[in-house]
Formats: sequence, structure tokens, C-alpha cells
Amino acid sequence: MSVTVLAVGPAEHGVTGEALRQAAALHGIAPGPVHLVRLPALPTVGELRAALRTVPPAPLLVHVTDRLFGATPEEAADVVVALAAEHPLVLVLHDLPQASDGPRNAPRRAAAYGRMARAAVAVVVSSRHEQRLLAACGVDARCDVVPLPVPDLRPARAADESAPLHGVAVLGYLYPGKGHEAVVAALDVLPAGVGLTAWGRPSTGHEDLAGALAAQAAALGRPCVVTGYVPDADLPALLRSPVLPVAPHEHLSASGSINAWIGAGRRPLVPRSDYVAELEERSPGCVWVYDDLRTALVQTWADPASTWLPRGVPAGPTAEAAAALMLPVLARAAREVR
Repeated sequence: MSVTVLAVGPAEHGVTGEALRQAAALHGIAPGPVHLVRLPALPTVGELRAALRTVPPAPLLVHVTDRLFGATPEEAADVVVALAAEHPLVLVLHDLPQASDGPRNAPRRAAAYGRMARAAVAVVVSSRHEQRLLAACGVDARCDVVPLPVPDLRPARAADESAPLHGVAVLGYLYPGKGHEAVVAALDVLPAGVGLTAWGRPSTGHEDLAGALAAQAAALGRPCVVTGYVPDADLPALLRSPVLPVAPHEHLSASGSINAWIGAGRRPLVPRSDYVAELEERSPGCVWVYDDLRTALVQTWADPASTWLPRGVPAGPTAEAAAALMLPVLARAAREVR
């Protein structure tokens, strides 16, 4: 069985990066050749046809978020549905639509994801919570769950797990609802001078958020730094530095940034949610679950060791284990299109 992986978008985008990592993992375990096709974000149907002209007649594995395939949800669905008319697709859907998208965007994105899913031979999501979100889009077809892998970022320099914390850090893109503002607003429970470092850059169309976050912090007398994109090579040392790790997004359905913290041996503060319950079920104790952010900040600031993953806590799946879960989905899809 040969596999072709289509990766759309810049490598630093979380969904594109996951597609590239999965392709690399499949290379090591797939029973046949694995082909990788790369395209920039927002490809036209013509660009897709040209790039895929010589791929083998086998299921095409595509990691999809609507923002990588079209300027609007409708355009993204048009592109993916047109692709599905020419290639049997195994779609790995990310950033599933939910109510927090707002009264205008939520129904548009739900309609787009429903169209894409119904056009595919097989659909994969990263959590049971995302299964439920996809069902809410009116999709009643089978949907498999393959959890996002946890990267191994522990080989970074040794860290003093009891060292005093010097600041609060949030990893990942800045976008409305991610929770950076809530963290800044809660900094008043920590010692004077403690601020927020946001490792990441604003998502496209939300470039104003960096300035707004800095202004909010300045008004409260707190420092705030937005670093911009952080190269993968720099992440292990940063994640293992003496900062208080927070992943404050309340509307998670899967999270590569939480997995990065865990992979670095950290135990990030996360708000209680259905998705977090799944993480805890898979790896008990891997995150510090809170109902009130201020209380959690005070407790973990006083106990830095609690922000580190306890010895023996399983952190997974690995990239290879996640790729292994994808193989039977690809095999089933191949049988169905013969």
C-alpha cells in the first residue's frame, strides 16, 4: 500500500507541521512507499491538479483546516470537494467548528466542514470531543480518532524543577479567544514585576492583538512580550526554562501547544474542558487543571515543582504510535476505492 500525504501551508503552521511530521513517521512504518506533496496555503484547484498529476492511484492523506485552503470557509470547501472528485481523500480535520467561532462564522464553518467530510472516503479527527463537534456539523459517517502526538522535547538542557519562577508564558498563535488577555488580567495575584511572555505571533488578520495585549499589560503595570514565531530548535530550552506554563484557551478540541509543554516535561495550567478530560484519561497528571485561573496562578507560583511532569507519567502517543493508528484507516480507505 502506497501513501501520498498532501501538506498545504507554511511549515511553521501547526496543521502543516503535523502533516509533515506524520509523513515522516509513516515513512518508517508504512508497508509501502510514502510520497509527500507540498503546496503553499490557499492553493487553487489548478495548482492542486498540477501537483498531484503523477501521484499513485491510492488514498490521499490531507490535513485540513479551512484557513489553509481558502480565504473563506466556503472557498476552502470548494477546493477540497473539487480535490475529492479526482482523488480518494482521507481527511484529517483540524480546528473543528464550534459555538465560540461566533454567530456568523460558526454556521458557515460547520457547513464547510460538513461538505468536506461528506466528500471524503475517510475522516479522522484528533479527539472524541472533535468527533462530537463534527457530528454537530451534520456528518453521520464514521469518523476515526487519532490523537495528536506528543513530541519528545526533554533532551534539552537539564532544568532545576524547584527553581523560582520568573514569569508566565503562553505558547502558540495569538488569536481572539486564545486566552492571553485573561492571563494578563490575572497577573495582579503574582509579585510585582511578573509579566507575560507570549511565544508566538498573531494569526493572520489579527496582527493588532500584539499591540492590544501590550497596552493592556502596560495599563496594569505589568510587562508583556510577544516574541513572534519561535523556531522548533529553540522550543525545548524555552519550555524547560523557569516560567509558569499556561495554556488558557477555553474552547479546545485538540492542542499542539499543550502537547509541546507536556513533551518538554512540563505540566501546563489548563482550564477544565472535555478535551482536557481526554488528556487526563490518556496521561493522568499530565496537566494542571484549573477552574479559577487566579487561584491556579497563586498555587503554582508558590510550588514551581508542580509545573513539571511527575516521573513515570506516560506522555503520548509518540509520532510513530499516532502514525500506526493512521495505517488501518488508510488501508480501509484503499480497500473501499478498489
